[in-house]
Amino acid sequence: MMKKKLGVFAAVALLAVAGLVAGEATGETPWFDMEKCGLCKNMSAEPGLMDNMRWESHPIANGVINVAIIPDSHKAAFEKAHKNLEASAARMQAGEPTHLCGFCQGYGKLMMAGAKVESIDSDVGHIGVVTSTDPAVVAMIQAHFKKTMDEWGKMLAAKAEAQTAKK
Repeated sequence: MMKKKLGVFAAVALLAVAGLVAGEATGETPWFDMEKCGLCKNMSAEPGLMDNMRWESHPIANGVINVAIIPDSHKAAFEKAHKNLEASAARMQAGEPTHLCGFCQGYGKLMMAGAKVESIDSDVGHIGVVTSTDPAVVAMIQAHFKKTMDEWGKMLAAKAEAQTAKK
């Protein structure tokens, strides 16, 4: 069964960019910060979830399609993480200062630029479509997700290297 809904980042993007985010004005923020980012840490809090899901991003003419493939054994963890992420977003909307990683900040900037986000829950996982009719925003979307996939690859490689070093 597929269910379409508005992405949670759309609800918090304005707040993230408008400055309700603590500690983002100075220094370089990591692209992913699975421990400190007020949104992402909800995903990493679920044991095994990040290690067992697969994420892909594919450019299309007017933006990108993101696909998160979640094994059946981790779907309950994904649902829990998503609910906790929504609760974190609600706290941001209420004015709670929240640290965000570079990915979440960048996603907020896309929303501020007018990107349209559609989210679809499917039997295999989660599909996100980020698009625009403005060619400049399409370029921003595609650049954001190219960097995201590059950084995702680096994060996975570093994790694999650390696991190999432990052996």
